[in-house]
Amino acid sequence: MIRNKYILCFMFLLFAATSFAQSRYALSFSDYMDGKFTALENLTIESRSKSKRFWNGGADFKPETGNKETDKLLKKDVKYIIHQDTLYVNCRQLRYQGCKFGNWYAPGFRFGTGRICFISTKIGKEQTSEAVTAGILFGAIGGTIVASKQLKNKACYLIESDDKEVKLITKNNMRTILLNYPEYSQEYNALPEKEKESAAVIIEFLVKTNLLMRY
Repeated sequence: MIRNKYILCFMFLLFAATSFAQSRYALSFSDYMDGKFTALENLTIESRSKSKRFWNGGADFKPETGNKETDKLLKKDVKYIIHQDTLYVNCRQLRYQGCKFGNWYAPGFRFGTGRICFISTKIGKEQTSEAVTAGILFGAIGGTIVASKQLKNKACYLIESDDKEVKLITKNNMRTILLNYPEYSQEYNALPEKEKESAAVIIEFLVKTNLLMRY
């Protein structure tokens, strides 16, 4: 709980300079990196309910404008949205270990000069196996309860191109990144192993090292 409050404080500092610029979107990773955006009018970002996230994947946000054609474009073709100085990543086509994230958007950040980091439910072969095992051991109802609890866990993923397959930011990745920051490396390595890949921890340390930008 303390760490969650700590990361919220860091997030506030990261976004404190919000300028509420006009909403805009990019159709590809290369367009995003090259700053090729199209303006959006009347955009709202809806936070999906926990039940919808469980049944339809871990992506948390749904963009809408009220215009059917534009909303269809946002759902199927647009890859990145910047709204009120926050980056949102369309997870519709993204995969990790062949597993889908869901049909909507997840919050993201510019990571260094050529990558995007986004936060979503931890998925993959290991997570799928745990959910299936829960269903077998506890029955359909019990399995749903156990799986819904594990879906609360968030992780950080990296996008480096227009490829659909993304990368999980792992403990080994973080250890490598923090080699250049010995004061933070020692702090990170002292954490319990089960916490080291959580989004709260990773974002905290990436903010400390100034590797994250709003977009």
